[in-house]
Amino acid sequence: MNMLDRSVCPPIRDIQSIVVPEVETISLKNGSRLHCMNVGIDEVVRVTVIVGVGLDVQKVPLSTRMMSSLLFEGTKDMTQTEVAEKFDFYGARKSILPGMYASSYDLISLTRHLPKIIDVFVDSVFSPALRVDDFNRLSKIMKTNMKDLSKRVDYLSDKNLDYMLFGKNARLIHPEQEDIDKLTVDDLQKLHSDYFNIENVEFVACGMITDEVKKVLIDTFSAIAPSGRTRKTDKPLVLPEMDKKYNFFHKTGVQAGVCIGRQLFGRSDKDEKGMRFLNTVFGGYFGSRLSSNIREEKGYTYGIYSDLSINKHHGTMTISTQCDNKYVQKVIDETFKEMEILCNENVPDNELERVKNYLLGTMCSTYGNALAWNSEMIRAVTSANGGDISLTYINDFIDYIRSVSADDVKKMAQKYYGKDDFGVSVVADKDKLDK
Repeated sequence: MNMLDRSVCPPIRDIQSIVVPEVETISLKNGSRLHCMNVGIDEVVRVTVIVGVGLDVQKVPLSTRMMSSLLFEGTKDMTQTEVAEKFDFYGARKSILPGMYASSYDLISLTRHLPKIIDVFVDSVFSPALRVDDFNRLSKIMKTNMKDLSKRVDYLSDKNLDYMLFGKNARLIHPEQEDIDKLTVDDLQKLHSDYFNIENVEFVACGMITDEVKKVLIDTFSAIAPSGRTRKTDKPLVLPEMDKKYNFFHKTGVQAGVCIGRQLFGRSDKDEKGMRFLNTVFGGYFGSRLSSNIREEKGYTYGIYSDLSINKHHGTMTISTQCDNKYVQKVIDETFKEMEILCNENVPDNELERVKNYLLGTMCSTYGNALAWNSEMIRAVTSANGGDISLTYINDFIDYIRSVSADDVKKMAQKYYGKDDFGVSVVADKDKLDK
């Protein structure tokens, strides 16, 4: 018997690529498409309905979110209690994710229970009751949640920054309490009627997609009758010039909220991969420049991070944190100082290698989960706009990570880290600020 020599480390191999599972696209008889990815060994499947309805089509702010929240509050044939009990009995989970230009509605179920729960899920999405009583109940809940959010410095600083980045369109992202009073059930019913039709929908399924599962999905989705409508065309938001670069809101309290951000490009821009890498170096993980300096070394905050939010038409970069009022200006100064360093100095080799290993390791662990592929499928479908979907960007990013140099990072910082391109939003107690 061969003995394992534990004094010798196993060989370390570089990550060259990720094997992307095959995607099968099935054209349904009603004109829609079903995209299937058979992946994983667990007997579970995640099904997503992608609807071309987002925040961009709202006549009244909050209508898309409110309508999405009401979908699983009962169908025309079942009450909210009956729907909830059905999901609980079969151990299924549902979720909603309203987006800027499209929204997705998820069902996660054990493979063997899918035939028993899929009809309830589809009826909830396509034939919701949208009852007045449920609408009134959710309206009260949303008002309470908004009231609570309006007391939080992190929410207020983020909201004020979004108004700097998106202008009046920020109302779509951050509705006010009076917007709820303007909404009616008729508004939601019209929104559902206009956009929840088969011509404006695509389906995604990931997990253990057996022949039986595939047949159930095809039969169920094909049974949805055509409406004769056309597919929704996106109306990309026009981001305004940031005429105001600093916003201060006085709020008494111990903690202050600080948000710094700028406008960015859409998902197809050639610099997306470079910005994702640069953002990781700057503030995208626990060992980043921002965390090491402002959190670890100086102790100004318990946590600070930077984030990229990039959809198919436009994007933003935001740096967010909460700190003691007396540290507000120091946090802002140190944030821009770290940007300036990245613009003027090369990232050391050991740090560059650490970030590369972090990103590659994160991607491997992410795609080791069968259901995580569903998120990538949603991104691919929404980007395709009815065309052929592609997941090649995953390995394209791996190639970029492996080849990026310190000079590439510096050039990217010089292009996007100009101080004049950023807006600063502060919510703090002005009487406690360190002058």
